Order: sequence, then structure tokens, then C-alpha cells
Amino acid sequence: MARKTRKSSARKKSARGAKKRGSARRGAAKRAGARRSAAAKSRRPAAKKARSAVKRARSTVARAKRVTREVVQQATDAVSAGVETLREMGGNLIDRVRTDQSS
Repeated sequence: MARKTRKSSARKKSARGAKKRGSARRGAAKRAGARRSAAAKSRRPAAKKARSAVKRARSTVARAKRVTREVVQQATDAVSAGVETLREMGGNLIDRVRTDQSS
């Protein structure tokens, strides 16, 4: 029994060491990527930058269109509800005037 315990703890230690080494490698890769990013950005072709700007502009225009349509729809619904309310109020006023005149 004691041997199994030692073997499993030895495995755990080697696994821990591998995890530590892996995280150290990833950290070094991240730091190297941070150093390269400025240089890589400067080498980016102008055409690619222009394309991304055009895509951004298109998506902005599409979003503005969607928002405008939604606002117009909500305004139309509000006006329709308001007109209906005014009709009901007008009918109620006419009924009151007629009732008061007849008595």
C-alpha cells in the first residue's frame, strides 16, 4: 500500500512540474506577442486597413437603419394609440353634452 502512495505522489509532482513549465512557456509567448504586435501592426497593408474601415462604416450604417426603422414603428404605434384615445374621449364628450341638454 505504501508503495502505491509514493508512486501516485511522484506522478502528481511530475504533473505539477509540467503544468508550471507550460504556464511559463505561455507567459513567455504572450510577452513576445506583445512586443511583436506593434511591429506587426505597422506592417499591416493599407488595403486591409481600408477594408476593415469600410466594413465598420457599413455595419454602422446598417445599425442606424435598423434603429431608425424601429423608432418609426414605435412612433406609428404611439400615434395610432393616441388617435384612438382622442376618438374615445370625443365620443364621451358628445354623449355628456347630449345628456346634459336633454335634462
